[in-house]
Amino acid sequence: MELPMAAAIAVLFGAGTYMILRPNLIRLVMGFALYSNAVNLLLITAGGYTRSSGAPFVGKDPQSAVGLMDPLPPDIILTAIVISFAVGALTLIICYRVYLDHGTDDPQRLPTEDEHDAADESTLANAARAFEPVAGPGNTPPAHGVPSMSPAPRPWADRRRER
Repeated sequence: MELPMAAAIAVLFGAGTYMILRPNLIRLVMGFALYSNAVNLLLITAGGYTRSSGAPFVGKDPQSAVGLMDPLPPDIILTAIVISFAVGALTLIICYRVYLDHGTDDPQRLPTEDEHDAADESTLANAARAFEPVAGPGNTPPAHGVPSMSPAPRPWADRRRER
């Protein structure tokens, strides 16, 4: 059982390495997913899983635990699968956003900090101005520009006092 698992682990590591070395962000993420699967298989193999090993349940006799699989590696593997799925989903979303912003998923063609110019800074300044607070009743900014925290007028509160 260990030899086929070792071959599968080697194939997954090899395919993951090949995909990581390609100039494409999506393939990079998929390569790391293959690495994660290879590590999960490695943990299963290291945990002592064989065809003859039983489930890790012990009866009243402590001697019945001899030859059973260690229950810790499957728990670690389940946690690793969930974490790798979440990280993979997040990185795919980030790669998609990079593709929408820059029109490429090739890391060599993505702009660096040196390539940003004044036009990018003016675009950011215009976007920041869109979020400035608007003066209104109950939200009059003081002279230094920070909005006041005074409560907004509540006309219904005055009606209750009149009764």
